[in-house]
Amino acid sequence: MGHETLIDWTKKYGFGKATGIELAHEEDTGLVPSDAWKRKWIEEEWFQGDTINMSIGQGFMLATPLQIANMFAVPANGGDLVVPHLRKPKNEDPLTWRKSVGLKPTTVDILQRGLRQVVNAGTAPVVNIPSLPPVSGKTGTAEDPPREVHVWFGAYAPTDKPEIVVVAFGENLGGGGGSTAGPMVKQVLETYFNGTMPGEEKPGEEKAPEVAAPTGD
Repeated sequence: MGHETLIDWTKKYGFGKATGIELAHEEDTGLVPSDAWKRKWIEEEWFQGDTINMSIGQGFMLATPLQIANMFAVPANGGDLVVPHLRKPKNEDPLTWRKSVGLKPTTVDILQRGLRQVVNAGTAPVVNIPSLPPVSGKTGTAEDPPREVHVWFGAYAPTDKPEIVVVAFGENLGGGGGSTAGPMVKQVLETYFNGTMPGEEKPGEEKAPEVAAPTGD
C-alpha cells in the first residue's frame, strides 16, 4: 500500500496524538514517523524497510498502551475511534465520543473474525477457556535490542457483544505475547466476568487437591 497510505491509516486510529482522556498533562502522544520527520531528525530519506518495520508497529513507531486499547476498540465496536474517559461526563451523550475511522463493513468483519481466530486457533489459547465468554484479541512482541523484547496482548469480550477491552504490556519481559502478557489479560477478564481475584476459587468450584511432586528418591 505504500508508506503514505500506511501512515494515513495509522493516524486515523488515533496514533501520534493525545486520546483526549483527562490526563492531558501526563499523556504521551507517541510517534507516527514520516518521510519529513525522518529527514528532519534522522537526516535520512524514508526507505522501504521503514515501511515494513512500521507495518508491524516497530522501527520508529511509538505507541502507548491506551492508544493500543483504543485500536482494539475499533473492531470491537464496529469501526469507531472512541475518546476514552476516566468516568462518564455529566450531561454528555457517549455517542459524541465516537467517530468512524472509515472502514468498510467487510473490512470490519475480516478484522473481527481474525481476532477471534487468534484466540480459538492461534497464539492466545490462554483465554480460550470455559470460565470466560468468547474472547477476541491479538498477541504481539516488539524488539528492543540488546534488551529482551516487549510483549503485548490486547483483547475484548464477549466477542459478539463486547463490554470490555483489556491491554497488557510487559516492558522487556521477554517470551511471547500469548505466554507472558496473555495470563495478565486472563486475570483481568476473570475478575470482570466472574468476580474472582487471581488465586481465588470461583463460586461453586472446589479446589483441586494438592499433589506432591515426585522427588526421585
